[in-house]
Amino acid sequence: MPTYFCRVPRDLLTHEQKSRVANAITARHSEATGAPTFFVQVIIDEDKGYDRYVGGSAAGDHIWINGDLREGRSREQIESLMLNIVQDVADISGISREDIWIYINTLYCDHMVEFGKVLPLAGCEAQWFSGLPEALKKRLQALDSTHKEML
Repeated sequence: MPTYFCRVPRDLLTHEQKSRVANAITARHSEATGAPTFFVQVIIDEDKGYDRYVGGSAAGDHIWINGDLREGRSREQIESLMLNIVQDVADISGISREDIWIYINTLYCDHMVEFGKVLPLAGCEAQWFSGLPEALKKRLQALDSTHKEML
């Protein structure tokens, strides 16, 4: 499951803006990769108790986003995904695109277990999903439908 860690300056975003950022990242990931939205996790961490520096100077309004994604995504998919997220986060936060930095890390899918199963290869989500218990399928389908209209 892709996990996006967003580190933002304390009190920069309202609760509504955090929710919009999470929804935008979720929708953009699904759009770029074809993966269901219920695979996407977004964690927004407000800087509390530490300061960030770039080149030795305080980086007050930067937003850093680290994404852990399953292997199997093309360079074009990842580039498009990152650029769309930067634009969405800039629009939502009012922060300039230059101050939103994204780092994507690729993980082997067979090194992750979620929902009680080893995650599938990219593009094999439907087959993986079909092997889940019915109650879990219903829960995940409900999550997946909430982000379809976000873009």
